[in-house]
Amino acid sequence: MIKEIIKPQSQRHTIEIPKEYLNQDIMILVMPLAADEAKAGDRLNIIKKTSGILSKRNIDPIEWQKKIRSEWDNRNEIPA
Repeated sequence: MIKEIIKPQSQRHTIEIPKEYLNQDIMILVMPLAADEAKAGDRLNIIKKTSGILSKRNIDPIEWQKKIRSEWDNRNEIPA
């Protein structure tokens, strides 16, 4: 499945059909997005643009997450 959110600047838009979809029934749907859906599309674009930016830093995501969460482990303790 291919889903892409665009903001057309004219009435014409050309799409490229993937080879694996040729000679099959496919659906092409054009409709406006609601404001909340548009915001979700913005989040997807941010994810696409930033995915993998930390891969060169050799960070283990699980260890990083444990470290970040450990900051909250003692949050209910009252300092002496």
